[in-house]
Amino acid sequence: MKRRNKIIMFLGILLVLIGGILIYWNISYSPYEAAFSRKMEERANSITETEEVCTAKEIADLPKPLQRYCEYIGLENFPKHQVTRTIFKNTNFIFDAQSEKTLNMDYDLWLFFDEPYRSAYCTSSMFGIPFDGMDYCTEDKKGGMKGILGKTIQIFDVCDYQGYKAGLISWLAESVAFNPSVLLSSYITYDVIDDTHVKATVTYNDVTGSGIFTINKDGAITEFYSDERQVEKIDGIPTNIGWRCEYKNYEKNNQIKQVGTVRCIKVFPNKEVVYFDSDDFVVSY
Repeated sequence: MKRRNKIIMFLGILLVLIGGILIYWNISYSPYEAAFSRKMEERANSITETEEVCTAKEIADLPKPLQRYCEYIGLENFPKHQVTRTIFKNTNFIFDAQSEKTLNMDYDLWLFFDEPYRSAYCTSSMFGIPFDGMDYCTEDKKGGMKGILGKTIQIFDVCDYQGYKAGLISWLAESVAFNPSVLLSSYITYDVIDDTHVKATVTYNDVTGSGIFTINKDGAITEFYSDERQVEKIDGIPTNIGWRCEYKNYEKNNQIKQVGTVRCIKVFPNKEVVYFDSDDFVVSY
């Protein structure tokens, strides 16, 4: 009888623990996400917003193809925002380019412009278990991503110099889409390739990253391509591959024509993988 009571008590405690875990997984709160949001808000609050706007004189100093882009989106008199936050909802994301395992995630992207800095937080689930990921960089020129399972257990933390360089290149590509006043940043230099292609290089903290913008005949930037951002293991060997960001469906938003669809693509020698694809996002400053 005592043995039976102990078994019942054990099963009862186990059910309570499982129930508690399931409730915790299904509430919106996550300690890692809360810490991330607090850090981003503190950083944003420490930056003094400027009343400066993009001027015709500054735009005239840009390469001709980018001047066409500025005219196309109506950049003149657009505020020089110091912080941009973009929240993506229900985004298709391929977690592993080799297996093409797809997750549906929300993605909270913060871009800062007093100096080139980006960080982002994604929330999703794997087999019904919450999965959180955080893009970040450090002051010692390292960057990468952390993965957290069940809002509790850190399952990986990939952080290195290449991740820092990739973060700078991502900052450049994303900023042009969501806060195009970045084109006037002193951290970016340009080399004109031809009438529809401009190479842009961002330099910060003695690290540089480059890519090429494509501008169509209407003046819209349609893509950004870099062969410096992405390193993937191919046959066990870390290999540089191409990375392309596509911009589509421009529409009037926040005083300018703004990108309505963003796709990020890994370009392997034998295939291309669209690993990030979203047309459901909100940009705020």
